[in-house]
Amino acid sequence: MTTAARLMPFPEERVLEDAAFGQGIVPTRLYALLLPVWQVEIRADITEGEDFFLIDRFLERGLRHGALHTVDELAAFFALDGALVAQAVRFLTAIGHVWESGGRLSLTALGQRSVDDDIRYVVTRQDRRKLYFEALSCAPLTRTHYDQEVVTLLSPDELAAVTRGDRYPRFSPIHVASGFDRTALERLKDRKDRARFNLPVALDAVESLDERLVFLPVYLVRGREGLLVYGQAGAGAEHDPELSALCARTPELISALDNEEQGEESDERVLRAARNWLREQHLDSVAPEQDADGTWSVSLPATAFGEDGIPVSRIGTYRMAGNRFFRVWCPAETPRKHALLDRLDKRLGSRRQATRGEAADLVARLARQLRLAVPDLSQLRAGAGRTGLKGLEAQLAGLEDEHV
Repeated sequence: MTTAARLMPFPEERVLEDAAFGQGIVPTRLYALLLPVWQVEIRADITEGEDFFLIDRFLERGLRHGALHTVDELAAFFALDGALVAQAVRFLTAIGHVWESGGRLSLTALGQRSVDDDIRYVVTRQDRRKLYFEALSCAPLTRTHYDQEVVTLLSPDELAAVTRGDRYPRFSPIHVASGFDRTALERLKDRKDRARFNLPVALDAVESLDERLVFLPVYLVRGREGLLVYGQAGAGAEHDPELSALCARTPELISALDNEEQGEESDERVLRAARNWLREQHLDSVAPEQDADGTWSVSLPATAFGEDGIPVSRIGTYRMAGNRFFRVWCPAETPRKHALLDRLDKRLGSRRQATRGEAADLVARLARQLRLAVPDLSQLRAGAGRTGLKGLEAQLAGLEDEHV
């Protein structure tokens, strides 16, 4: 059984950082939600698209465009063994691409379409499979939500284990009052971006066999500029555009979030959490500050950071307090430069290979987070050398030599 502590294999702070410094919104709240999803088992005639086997492609093209109509003609034209061609023709007949009449071979409509599109279409009759639809508007979920090794879909019976009070973060389920709208199955036929939604090339004679409500864990970040939804598949580094748009246009959900926590109460919670954290760092003389955008921060002197203090990598990061948070800050520029190098070292070191463009994007984002001018690679390489980050120094030197 998956517990709440393991539902999201990444910290909430990563989501806030992407929202603020990757997507450009000022985050004001972060909610841990369980979005309702319809798990629908269907039975249908399924048309899937596959790559052609090399010989099959040539044989079907010969039947379609080469005026070839027998095994012997195909074998002679393509200089292939007759037994091999006969075996291939039997296979193409079995999958509905070829039919024989009076000793002459012809392509079926399915075979003709396959040749024209250069995709081997295969029809499976009465196929059974599960499809997923978010339950707020019955739109299909994207392909990423079908990866069971990454995405957790909780049954109603599993909700108690992830919503009980001693678990953090506390996930709140969003409930729906209406059942599954079966016209959503018919609407699938009109979608053009079928692969993105894990749909086959065609669905015919669709029949719903079972409809069950399950719940998808997400983080929802609200800001004055809108909201963003982050799911397990994005690992906190990428938001889900479809679910973000869905939640933004669902007034019942927005109203529920508005009513969850009043401003003064939540501000007091942030202040209490920030003061407790400062006390733990033996920084009782520092007071939390509310910034112009309404968010909270603790501004610490340079002496608070270092080997015997708070790691410099914490500068510019968030600490949670319920669904609110405060930011750890340092006005001094030198610790922030060290923080950029430290975080760059960790982020680049965690990648097998980063391109110069990827490194430049990461540097620009970290510079925004730490309110620094964007340094070039040579400046960073020199800084890495001065601070003893030899691995980063070597990696940046390699990137400098890379052609742009």
